[in-house]
Amino acid sequence: MERIAQSLRILGDETRLRLLRLLSEQALNVSELTQILGLAQSGISRHLSHLRKMGVIQERKEGVWSYYQLTPLIDQDEDLRLFVQYLHHQLEDLDDPHHDQVRLQEILHQRRLGGPGLNEKLLEPGQSWSAWSRLLGRLIGTLKPNLQIADLGCGDGTLTLELARCAEKVIGVDFESEPLRVARQNLLLSGLQNVEWIQEPLEKLSLTDESVDVVVFSQALHHLKEPEVGLRQANRICRKGGCLLIAELESHNQGWVRDKLQHAWQGFSAENLQKMLKRSGWHQIHLESLPPAREKIFQVLLGTAQKQ
Repeated sequence: MERIAQSLRILGDETRLRLLRLLSEQALNVSELTQILGLAQSGISRHLSHLRKMGVIQERKEGVWSYYQLTPLIDQDEDLRLFVQYLHHQLEDLDDPHHDQVRLQEILHQRRLGGPGLNEKLLEPGQSWSAWSRLLGRLIGTLKPNLQIADLGCGDGTLTLELARCAEKVIGVDFESEPLRVARQNLLLSGLQNVEWIQEPLEKLSLTDESVDVVVFSQALHHLKEPEVGLRQANRICRKGGCLLIAELESHNQGWVRDKLQHAWQGFSAENLQKMLKRSGWHQIHLESLPPAREKIFQVLLGTAQKQ
């Protein structure tokens, strides 16, 4: 009885139930779970450790990666087998308010395109579909015929392809070759014909002056050593009357992102970002901090601006 009581205490946590539901469907590594749940890697590892000690999940090595999955019922502790079997059935019927299943499918799609494991450089905190849904709603309000968009810091092109569905042409720019390789594969699968990829630094764009109507920065400014230079370049290539869309991280104290994810900046305060935008020539600046989601350590800062 004590063993079951202890197990109930361990499982009385929403994050651990989310982990168990994911691992009941697919073996995943810590980096993949970090991207799906949007939590710090240290926290994910701590939860996995508790579940592994309890015996409901097991670890297997595959190259340099450690994958976690639910322990088969036949291998479960006899005292807990009926309880775990009941838990399996309950997990199937759980609601998914955090949209973990959507992000799980994105991870599996990324695996198919990029091979085993996941490039940790692509695990960006603040990659929030809810945030971008709100920002894209603003974009729809600015639509006009023959819309030209530049997605700066496009990564694997996920957002670029979404933008291409409501534009005449989208140019995805990124400095890293590996994400662009995946982006090109994603483009082939999408069937879209109106996307161009460019590999170059965002601070030294080759795009001509006033050549696009909308410029997008999705979690890209914090990778730039001189983000203000990138904002000035964005202003240069944007036509008069065009707009800038930004999704960034609020200032935070998670220093691990510098070494682990090669962030040059630990987010930006709304005040500092507004000053940089003004100095870069942008007008009608609007910044909005999204309320922090439960258990998430990063807060998203949305911004729009216009070129006069």
